[in-house]
Amino acid sequence: MKYRIEDHWSPEQIAHRKTAHKVPSTSTIYRMIHQKRLGPITMARLRRKGNFTRPAETRGKFNDGGRTIKKRPKDVYKRKELGHWEGDTVVFGKIDRKCKSSACFVTLAERKSRMYIAIKVPNRTAEIVSQAIIKALKDYPEDMVKTITFDRGKEFAGYEDIENALHCSTYFCDPYCAWQKGTNENTNGLLREFYPKGMDLSLVDEDELKHNLELMNNRPRKFLGYKTPNEVMNETDSHTSCCT
Repeated sequence: MKYRIEDHWSPEQIAHRKTAHKVPSTSTIYRMIHQKRLGPITMARLRRKGNFTRPAETRGKFNDGGRTIKKRPKDVYKRKELGHWEGDTVVFGKIDRKCKSSACFVTLAERKSRMYIAIKVPNRTAEIVSQAIIKALKDYPEDMVKTITFDRGKEFAGYEDIENALHCSTYFCDPYCAWQKGTNENTNGLLREFYPKGMDLSLVDEDELKHNLELMNNRPRKFLGYKTPNEVMNETDSHTSCCT
């Protein structure tokens, strides 16, 4: 139980995950922490939840070719099939509105499984971002990459290159409607547990990033019936798990 908390599982996730061994209830786990019965584990060690206010968009505009989210197939909203992704870029290293470096993460989240990918890139120019997305998803079978939904950041201006390389369709959220790709937005918040706001992302170790992503993708989720994203992705016979 203690090592699960160290793997960034919440008490609720630990309590509801099906195992061969009897596990205490959520309230019992919290009580054990308060009573200091789990050694060095304290409330401060638990995953933090907080509100994130997205800054105003300043990255410029581009022609999205009419690929509005309103034209996205309605079945995507139902989360009944794999292969529908949401993409974003995440910049952490800002102090007084100035970036420590141009490095950032390109992130992708699969809507049904919540599988999450983060790729460290030196900057978020359209060419670099497009190449990162293509590299991250090119080894998946075509039926596992049907659509990708982005916001209207200029770094996604290379959407046609992505479509041609991955044989998928791309769509764009309405202006200032980041909630329309909430799976990615919420999971970006989980990534901040490992890389707090203000950190210089050029210093991120690639092996450590891969390890942290494995922790995230092997963490049970309540809305998945306490399965993990990796488990849901592997429920289809046509897919072999691959994660950046």
